[in-house]
Amino acid sequence: MISGRSSRPSPEPMIRAFCLLVLAACAMPSAEPIRLHPDNPRYFLFRGKPTVLITSGEHYGAVLNLDFDYKRYLKTLAGDRLNLTRTFAGSYREAPGSFGISDNTLAPKPGRFIAPWPRASTPGAADGLGKFDLHRWNGDYFARLKDFVREAGARGIVVELTLFCPFYREEMWDLSPMNSRNNVNGVGALKRTEAFNLKDAALRQVQDDMVRKIVAELSGFDNVMYEICNEPYAFNTVTAEWERHIAAVIAEAVSAAGRRHLITQNVANGS
Repeated sequence: MISGRSSRPSPEPMIRAFCLLVLAACAMPSAEPIRLHPDNPRYFLFRGKPTVLITSGEHYGAVLNLDFDYKRYLKTLAGDRLNLTRTFAGSYREAPGSFGISDNTLAPKPGRFIAPWPRASTPGAADGLGKFDLHRWNGDYFARLKDFVREAGARGIVVELTLFCPFYREEMWDLSPMNSRNNVNGVGALKRTEAFNLKDAALRQVQDDMVRKIVAELSGFDNVMYEICNEPYAFNTVTAEWERHIAAVIAEAVSAAGRRHLITQNVANGS
């Protein structure tokens, strides 16, 4: 009697084996994050090779500005054989015309700024939109941040993520989510020069939480390092105690994630 069943082996075992391979690959740890070269700390060690980081200067809005085409930008960097980008995390933004910069990527057009915190339905932020809720996280922001780092990594580009920046002028503080005018939590009822000195416990908690969240979200990437603050020496508004505190928060968060990412500190700018 001839059976009507096909003599070909069932594809189920092959599918099952393929799925197990995929799961195993996903479970494998990614490459060790960029670090100082153990034999010469003037170089980095990245993906098993001695590395010098070279970049050009854009104005840091790749993630926080929704109109910034970061894939095109990263493709351009890689095409020019550059391997570093520096971008701001979204706790700081600028206004159109700040410093006389045209097409300033740190000054998004109305409605095109994205921050780690979502907007609430409460109106009244300085930019005419809803206020921010500093006790919640903006999923769209973190999806964009991770995709940016992922796209950079695919091209061999390291991301130096700058977590904070002093508020050089009132116009920057006026727009900041950490200004009490712009959030529903009443956090940040102080002067722009007092944002980075540990005196306000509620604001410090918001900053600490943001750092921990970002480190946790990016823990799986090997091409990221964290800069504490851009130009902390500007106008003496960022205290050394605050910088040490944030460094400790980063280190604790990195340790908790089980990945040793570098912490960078901005110490000079031509003087």
